[in-house]
Amino acid sequence: MGELQVIRVFIARNRWLARAGVLRASVLALICAVSVCAQDEDTRDSRLQRQREEKLQQLEPYERTEVETALFEVKDRRLLERFQAGYKGFHPLLGGLSTGSGFAMGTQFIKNGIAGGVLNFQTSGQASFKGYQKYQLGLSAPQLAKGRAFLAFNFALHNSPQEDFFGIGSDSATEDRTNYRLETTEYSGTAGVRPLRRLEIGTRGGILNTNVGHGTDTRFPSVEETFSAATTPGLDRQPHYKFGSAFVKYDYRDNPMNPRSGGYYMGEGGYYDDGDFGAYSFRRWKVEAQQYFPFFNQRRVIAFRGKMELNDTNAGQEVPFYLMPTVGGSEDLRGYREFRYRDRDSLVFNLEYRWEAFSGLDLALFGDAGDVYHKASDIQLDKLKTSYGFGFRFNTERSVFLRIDFGFSPEGMRTFVKFNHVF
Repeated sequence: MGELQVIRVFIARNRWLARAGVLRASVLALICAVSVCAQDEDTRDSRLQRQREEKLQQLEPYERTEVETALFEVKDRRLLERFQAGYKGFHPLLGGLSTGSGFAMGTQFIKNGIAGGVLNFQTSGQASFKGYQKYQLGLSAPQLAKGRAFLAFNFALHNSPQEDFFGIGSDSATEDRTNYRLETTEYSGTAGVRPLRRLEIGTRGGILNTNVGHGTDTRFPSVEETFSAATTPGLDRQPHYKFGSAFVKYDYRDNPMNPRSGGYYMGEGGYYDDGDFGAYSFRRWKVEAQQYFPFFNQRRVIAFRGKMELNDTNAGQEVPFYLMPTVGGSEDLRGYREFRYRDRDSLVFNLEYRWEAFSGLDLALFGDAGDVYHKASDIQLDKLKTSYGFGFRFNTERSVFLRIDFGFSPEGMRTFVKFNHVF
């Protein structure tokens, strides 16, 4: 029944009201208003429907940018996984040497499951355009006693011809920048047990030979031209060490080379014995904690890392300057140069917020804080040096193959290009 019919019935049943002309006029006005509103509503709905249909006709499929297309191509064809998998045990290596070494390349050979599936063998060699070299040889049995024990032997040789040195202490100046050559050879063995699947407890020991020489970076003076042996322990003579340590590790990260959840906790204490001069023996303590907090289906991650290293000696002993912990560079204070600060003790905190921009690329915002100290009692958390910045993480599901970070601090901006995960 239409609105007009309803009103007519109402008037017919109430004739005494119909005699009042005012009511009739009011009712008719109401009828018109209702009709006009209904017509307007129909018109508006029709207009909106037409607009939706026109918009649907104008929609076009989303087109990826050139960068997105390239990254999806790399991921879909698993090019990086194939590159990293190598060929018949040989694996290419990019980077992996200290910042400032220049572009480094090399190769690694891995043979697992030899001697009845018990032993793994690996060897590698790398060199950079600035003369840095690194050679390693290892033999390990990682799954003894049904995975409850492990054993490894390693040899490593490093030749770093132009390492930066600014002096010892938190107040060292950029104007005092020098460089030096550091050569080390290390023979070591590691043994331990896994009482739990992700928990390792073990010991490590070996021999460490060291040598310091004239730096090859002609832009800056060599270390012995600016500093003296009195202020720089180990500058004039370098001992050969025998060392031993004990450690405990708990690692439940989902992918250690590109973690998005879980954590890593480590503590180690050891002793380095100077058997040559009786002047450079020291004790070393290290602790580190990493934790990853994922959300939005692991497309967003908050990453935290804290680490501390303490070195102490008996009276009359010194820690060589080239074995002191350093702060600054691509893995801690990213707004400062590599090896910017060094002393007996160090403390570092890192916080990152990472999110997946698109497949194969994560973006990151980070903040760093840390410093070095002559003794642990000098640590003051409210006076840490800080830096901040942003970065790009080109990755596969299991590893980061290229990292670019831009860090800012009171000493300016630093750019780091690395072929590894930040922690």
